[in-house]
Amino acid sequence: MKIKNIAWIAATALLGACALNEPEVSIHDEDFPLRLQIDEEGADLPDAEDYKVEISFADYLGDLPAEAITLHYTLSGEGDFAMAEIDEIVYEYEEDDCAYEREIEFTASTITIPVDPDLGTVPAEFEIVVLMNEAEIEATDGSFELEITSVQTSANVVFSDANTFEYEILDNDLAGEWLLEITDEVEFEAFQEAFGTISSDLAELNFADITGEIKFEFAFEEMKIEIELIEEEEVTECKDGEIETDTENLIVEIEADYDAEDGELELEGSHFNDEEEEVDFILESEYLLGTADDVVLTIKSIIDEDQFEEGDELFTGSTSFTLIKD
Repeated sequence: MKIKNIAWIAATALLGACALNEPEVSIHDEDFPLRLQIDEEGADLPDAEDYKVEISFADYLGDLPAEAITLHYTLSGEGDFAMAEIDEIVYEYEEDDCAYEREIEFTASTITIPVDPDLGTVPAEFEIVVLMNEAEIEATDGSFELEITSVQTSANVVFSDANTFEYEILDNDLAGEWLLEITDEVEFEAFQEAFGTISSDLAELNFADITGEIKFEFAFEEMKIEIELIEEEEVTECKDGEIETDTENLIVEIEADYDAEDGELELEGSHFNDEEEEVDFILESEYLLGTADDVVLTIKSIIDEDQFEEGDELFTGSTSFTLIKD
């Protein structure tokens, strides 16, 4: 959300408070159909082999159907992804802290959502794995479109009006993963001065707490920064009945939506202020691509809903970091 009009936010909050005085409305779940929805768009790096498209039930009251649902679909690819096809369709069933992956049957034009024997209903969500680049080439002009054309079931289920997923190559300047190596306390304090304003966990760290490796990952519309700590923890995962325990470094993570174009990078996300209230922030920065898989990122300003007036920003200045393509 753009932090441009704080008055509008306050007015919205006031209207919400007034709405609390409205008479209570009784909602009957049988009055409304269950609605399936699909991701509308996505993107990945040029050499990505496949992509997972999620279909799920929107927020609902009551139980999911206890009978199979058939979806009719079309899948078409263009350019480097002209041969795009469904590789598999899967969902997860969880029991006793263990996740079990189960497959869904499909044909060239239909998907049959089954009644899970343990759930007693159809699953709430599932993933369609579209194989579009099996050779993992550096695609340059590929795209594909997956459209759900109809729903066949006697249950009260409809599909969202937005029934099409579109995939394109993620080709912005910063797409992918980058590494920032912090080698001394001065470098860490410069990083902390900027990004510590939007992460209380980062603000509390010392240079001795980190390994020195900081990862920037720019995916489709979203990015994250991972600060790796020296402290480790045991992570236990159970999948399909098999339990695995690994030792991993703890991570401090910052997440945001982003827009990168023509040397300008803007991040929009949220953080908790000193009163432990979640507020939105905007980070403005510039970037300069190098010639050896590196980029210089210069942080210019950071504001949030509380501190946005000139002279009262969370951060203002010109602090630069050199990231190396991972």
